Amino acid sequence: MSPEQLKTLQKLSQLFEDGSARPQHIKQLSVLLAEINQLANWPEENLQQMFSAH
Repeated sequence: MSPEQLKTLQKLSQLFEDGSARPQHIKQLSVLLAEINQLANWPEENLQQMFSAH
């Protein structure tokens, strides 16, 4: 998980804890978790190449 993804996840988590999450936040969380899950399924070498290219 990238630092940006972690920050977004923390913000969304706070909205849900506060009870102020809206439908767009649910969609945003769904997309974020899908991205994180996709990265988790990549072989380690591919992740290292992807992050070293940036």
